[in-house]
Amino acid sequence: MKVIHPIIIVFALLSIPNVALGQQIQTDRPTETESPTTIVAQHLQMENGFSYEKEGNEKTFELPEVVLRYGLFKNAEVRMETAFKISHEESEKAYGIKPVTFGLKYHLIDHKNLLPDVALLGRISIPWMADKSLKEENYSPEIRLLVQHELSKKTHLSYNLGVEWTAENARPEYIYTLSADHSVSKKIKIFVETYGLAVSHQHAENNADAGLLFLWSKNLQFDFMAGTSLMHAHAKKFAEVGLSYKI
Repeated sequence: MKVIHPIIIVFALLSIPNVALGQQIQTDRPTETESPTTIVAQHLQMENGFSYEKEGNEKTFELPEVVLRYGLFKNAEVRMETAFKISHEESEKAYGIKPVTFGLKYHLIDHKNLLPDVALLGRISIPWMADKSLKEENYSPEIRLLVQHELSKKTHLSYNLGVEWTAENARPEYIYTLSADHSVSKKIKIFVETYGLAVSHQHAENNADAGLLFLWSKNLQFDFMAGTSLMHAHAKKFAEVGLSYKI
């Protein structure tokens, strides 16, 4: 925890002089698909979640998952991500803080008519900024193109394309996501999503999920999501609940 506390304090202090804007909160969680939206300059957004995953005999909990997003200036944000992970596999148990990830998102294009919103996200996982049991061998950089089409005032289609160099062996892993969401009321939005990871000369690991977002207020949002693996991926079930708020 010594690694994470100073960073959280810095983000919080930066946000104190500001008051929340009238703009409604928009989050990147709980989907794998990252939104091209960035945080308003000099404002902080905290996205927190609790996740469960079962793959074979292994069960994994992340409680909490934390993403801090801070608006640097118009169209640009910095972010920090980590989680406290607990894994069980038969008689073995491991737990600790995962490597901290730092990132930068920049909004490139605003949607207009048929033109979508487009942003670029880059981030890197720091292998030594973790508990001893979860430290990794290599840095893990990732870059994604984030796109969102407005199909109507209530419906959006979003997708990501990217590549990540894995911490285990620094090999490139290709990422795709596709998500559709629809606002059924001013408070509730539902979504469905598919996404996958692929390494050269291997079958892709594909997944699908669905869930909903509940807007408690313009600055506070709850979410729920559940999903499963598809096709060639190992049998896997997963679920998340989350709470996000902006300052």
